[in-house]
Amino acid sequence: MARLQESGTLSELTLGRASARPRRRFHIYPYLSILPALVVVVVISVYPLLFALDMSLHRNVLTEPLSHPFVGTRNFVDVFGSYYFLRSLQATLKFTALIIVGTITFGVLVGLYLNRGGALPGFLRLAILLPWAIPTVMAAIIWRWIFNGNYGMLNALLVGVGVIPEYMSWLSSPYWAPLALVVTHVWKWGPLAAIMCLATLQVIPRDLYEAAHIDGGGSWATFRFITMPFLRPTILLLLILETIAGFVTFDIIYVLTGGGPADATTMLAWFAYAEIFRFLNLGKGAAMAFVIAALTLGMALVYVRLLRSEETYTT
Repeated sequence: MARLQESGTLSELTLGRASARPRRRFHIYPYLSILPALVVVVVISVYPLLFALDMSLHRNVLTEPLSHPFVGTRNFVDVFGSYYFLRSLQATLKFTALIIVGTITFGVLVGLYLNRGGALPGFLRLAILLPWAIPTVMAAIIWRWIFNGNYGMLNALLVGVGVIPEYMSWLSSPYWAPLALVVTHVWKWGPLAAIMCLATLQVIPRDLYEAAHIDGGGSWATFRFITMPFLRPTILLLLILETIAGFVTFDIIYVLTGGGPADATTMLAWFAYAEIFRFLNLGKGAAMAFVIAALTLGMALVYVRLLRSEETYTT
């Protein structure tokens, strides 16, 4: 009897397990539901990335279409050892630092002004988005006309008020050409920074300012101890965005300066473009693209370590 009961119990357990097994087949449904999205991601993102990586590990020059020998990290070594890489890295770091300072300063100051009441700040909240809505290439063309050395509006304005004695060729000067790129970038992307700062300013409780005013706090004290702690996460986010923009900026360089004069505006993105489309070296250009991505990712990860909104607000 005991054996029969045990066998019956075992058979029941076996049947229970057998009946439970088919239910596991339904667990594949979530994976099947996201399969189309995964296929799209692989085709659009992963495959081109792997193809570019394979290209960077081979000698791939368009003047030698039938010869693609494997060279390993030779392309990366050539990139790092190139004189133009060091020059372009210096120019990129300088440009990135200037647009970070310019864009964040513009965003904070304009955001503080737009946060005030009145008809003019209310109108400017809409009008300030116009530069940001203009395509980057068109914005660069507008500023190329403004900086033109023969008929540019900037020369006419400065000569008219007596700041400079005669017209200057701004985009042909190794000193002024990089600054022209910075001005164009800040004019294009500064409004977005201002709107982001404005959105942060509008969530700050008014009670904090009223309490500070009752305690005798001045404008600088309220900005330092109330406004700035709330703005810090937004500023750190802008820092990440502007760093990435500085390393990958290409369109305004192409339109305004073409990498000149005297390599003053030859940045990393322009160096990669020149390797591929001027020297027809696809392997070295792909290696340069991975170097830019690695540098940008590394700096972004450092910023992400600093981007701790909860700790910022609690402190």
